[in-house]
This record gives sequence, C-alpha cells and structure tokens, in this order.
Amino acid sequence: MINLLRRKLKIALSVAMLFSLSGCWSSKEIEDLTFNVGIAIDKGEEPSEEKDFEMKGATYKKKDEITVTYQYVNIATTKPEAQGAGKKKYINISESGDSNHQMVRDLSLRQERPVTFLHTKVIVINSELLKQKSLKELLDYYLWDNELRPSCLVFVSNGPAKEVLESNTTEIIPAFRLSGMIDNSYRNIKILEPMSLSKLKGKFNSGESYLLQNIYSVDGEIKLSGAAIINGKNNLLLATINEDVLHGISLLKRKTTGGLIKATDETSGEVFIYEVEELTTKIIPIINKDKISFELDIHSTGRISESWMNLSKTPAFINDIEKLIELETEKIIKNAIKTIQKDLQVDVAGFGNQVRIKYPQLWQKVKNNWDEVFSEVPIHYSIKMEVTDFGYRDDN
Repeated sequence: MINLLRRKLKIALSVAMLFSLSGCWSSKEIEDLTFNVGIAIDKGEEPSEEKDFEMKGATYKKKDEITVTYQYVNIATTKPEAQGAGKKKYINISESGDSNHQMVRDLSLRQERPVTFLHTKVIVINSELLKQKSLKELLDYYLWDNELRPSCLVFVSNGPAKEVLESNTTEIIPAFRLSGMIDNSYRNIKILEPMSLSKLKGKFNSGESYLLQNIYSVDGEIKLSGAAIINGKNNLLLATINEDVLHGISLLKRKTTGGLIKATDETSGEVFIYEVEELTTKIIPIINKDKISFELDIHSTGRISESWMNLSKTPAFINDIEKLIELETEKIIKNAIKTIQKDLQVDVAGFGNQVRIKYPQLWQKVKNNWDEVFSEVPIHYSIKMEVTDFGYRDDN
C-alpha cells in the first residue's frame, strides 16, 4: 500500500514538474523578427512615404520635431540562395515625430515583423539637431529602454545622420562598419575611446563637458574625423574640433595607443615619424592663495618608425631629432589648449578633474563656473620625448 502511494506521488510530482518547465513558450523564430542594428536621428523632415500616407488621411496628430532612421538586417540576404544576388544586406526605414517611443511603436503600422533592439550597435545624431535639442532629451527613451543594450555606441554626424547609415556596396551593413571602425582606436590616436549609453549616463550626472566622436559621410563612405564638444550644463553641441586639436587633447588625456608625431628635419626638409610607445602626462595644479595655475609634464619614449632622411645613431643626432619632436609635440599641445581654453572656453582635457581630486575644498568654490576660471589660468609646459629605438635599420 505504501509503495503504491509512493508510486502515485512520484507520478503526480513528475506531471507537476512538466507544467513548471515552460521552455520557450514565448519565443519567436528569427525569421519572424526584425533586427534593428543602427539608429540615426536628424532634424524633423517628414519622409516622402509618410507624406503620401498623410495625403490619403493615414496620419495622426504630431509635430515633426525629429526624423529617425532605423537600420535593419535584411534577413532575406542571409539565406544561402541569396548570397551574391547583389541585394543590400540592410534596410533603412524613417519615421518623423516628436516622441521616440511612439515612432518605434508606429513601425508596427508599416511592417508585419516586430522590431527588436537587442542588437542595436550605434546611434548617430546630426550635429545641427544637437545645437537645438539636448542630447539627454534625444536619448531619454533609449537610455531607459530595457531592450536596448547599454553598450550601444553614440556618435555625432557632421551632416545628415541618416547618410552615415548608407553604403555604396551591397556587402556592408553600415551600422556594423561603424561599430568596427571605433575599435581601431588602438591604431590611431585621433579615434576617441568608444562612448556607450552607459558611459553617457555618468556624463549627464557629472555636469562636465565631454567629447563624442565626429563622423563625415560622402556618397556611402564615412570617415571618423575630429570630435563634437558637448556642453555639460545643457548637453547641447558647443562646437566641433578638427583632427589636429583632437590629437592634442588625446595626448593630454594620456592616450598612448596609435600615437604618431610627424616632424620635419630643418636641414633637408624631409619628414620623419616618431611613434609613441609609452606616454606619461601629468596635469599638476598649483595653488597660491586660491589662485590656480597648472604645470603640464609630458614624458614619452618611442621609436622612429619612418624617415625620409638619412639617420644616424650618434648621441648628437638623436638629441637633435628629440628636440624637433619636442617642438612639434609642443605645437600640437598648445594648439589644442588654445582652442579649448581661449577660443571655446571649455575644459574637456581633465584639468578641472585634477583640481577636484587634489584640492576638493577649492573645487567646491570653482566647480559651478569652472570653464570661466579655466579660460584664465596659466599653464606651463615641460615636454620630454625620448627616442629609444630605430627599428631594424642598419647601424650605418
């Protein structure tokens, strides 16, 4: 009798466990989903297809404040039979309106497959729009959406953002290309470290001005060039800086990877390249009766990676080219500091952060108007660049 009860109890428990194993009851097949991989946000301009719908009465009450372009993976091109058919691997669809959330939902009115943002790689925002609309407001929906990953990267476009999500070849998915290019930051000092949504949350809370990677697009080709300076007080675009200024700021922020200094020999007029292998940048605040100044100490070791002139390894020659490299580095640094300190009056190089760390009481007095204070503080330079390697060149 007891064994029979035990057997019945085991059967009942087994059946109950089957109900608890829900499995993938709510899953959807890949072919039934639309995968968003990129988003471009521009100034409001009603897309032509929306105008056609509106003329026929298919519309609702809204303001065309922004136009958002969504890039999807073209699932049809992933099938073996579609390989080499000449079809683009992506599809772009644009919506205009005054609410990101509503525009995302309105995509369901135009296509049968639900959109998922789990694989969104990049968000590109038009620079002209950023002069009028706060970055924090433009990204509010994406910052708090549970589906969008916080690792999604943010860029600024010098021109229509939607053009960044175009390619002149069928093999490229532009959003993937852009997210891959930013990974080249270790190869070029003029590429900023990736700025993700999670990092932007910290920038919004700090109130400090910051940089976003700037992009140019021409006929389906794109180039990372310079940076956009975002005002930390209102999160509007303050200015864009070119590659030369960004080069100097990267040296100030102690970015070592991908650093090259091009100098010119005064005698021959030929150029040579110094590759930065190690870099130490110290921004030292000096306080004298609440008056602030800075000592900027830069020390680098590196190698001559290319030369269009005859090289010598004599101490006198090495000393001469080190002086040329130091002069060129000083020009790069001074140009960057002049731009941010005098022309734009904004600190995006970390000077204020050093005051905050080392003199917190003083920082409390100046933090609310730090950019104005920074624009007047003296900065003194000490730059030492050492050549430690000539590569595999012959000693002669």
